[in-house]
Amino acid sequence: MAPKIPDRWIPYKACGNVIEGTRIICFKVPLRRIVQAKVVASKDIWDIKALLKAIPKLRAVIDLTNTARYYDPKEFKSAGIVHRKLLMPGRVIPPESKVTQFFNTVDVLLGEDSDSLVGVHCTHGLNRTGYMVCRYMRDRLGIPANEAVKRFEEARGYKMERDNYIADLLGKTVPPPDVGNDTIVKPIVNKRTVEYCSPLNDYNDEDSNKDESKKRRFGNQSTPKRRRDNTNKRNEKSMKSSKHKKQRDSAPEKSSYQYDYKYDY
Repeated sequence: MAPKIPDRWIPYKACGNVIEGTRIICFKVPLRRIVQAKVVASKDIWDIKALLKAIPKLRAVIDLTNTARYYDPKEFKSAGIVHRKLLMPGRVIPPESKVTQFFNTVDVLLGEDSDSLVGVHCTHGLNRTGYMVCRYMRDRLGIPANEAVKRFEEARGYKMERDNYIADLLGKTVPPPDVGNDTIVKPIVNKRTVEYCSPLNDYNDEDSNKDESKKRRFGNQSTPKRRRDNTNKRNEKSMKSSKHKKQRDSAPEKSSYQYDYKYDY
């Protein structure tokens, strides 16, 4: 089967900023260009070449996806970038042995160069990545859990979505993983809220004023029964068509990728 773009991969921006107080930067998995060519605009292609151009100080990459199919790590190595692979299933809390392995890998990579960056990614660069990076900030750097989550989310540009990851980070009772549930992308937005005013309001007000003016000029004339019946039928048909269109438009886009929620690659 031909490779497909992972579910929900496109809506997330490719790369975040360096996390405050660290030399860690997080991003979504770079995919082979051929996989993106027909569905992603050329300016939005996110492959290894684009990644290296976006992060010139990158020295090493830690890959947390639970598969090896997304790219060839030799591309990193040929560019002088260290690549470390830690297979990590999604949506579940990893064993402590895996967390310790991540900590030790980050320590070694950061210790080898005092000026370069270490990149971390899973499929979307958000949930598994956020959990592991926030654990590192909390347990190795001594940053309070709430502050670690805040710094990560601000740098990545999105809220972490997995309640079990967040609960574990904050030392709370961990709920079961939300396997099989749809996920909503939660970008970080500015705190300042802008009250939305639909332009249709002015349009409707104008129509209302016109109707009132007509009534005053021509009186409240009644419509013949047959004409009213035909008009009502047309209106009902139009409303049904509009309702079906709204349902189609509001339905979430489905990726052609057959998503495996068990592993959350």
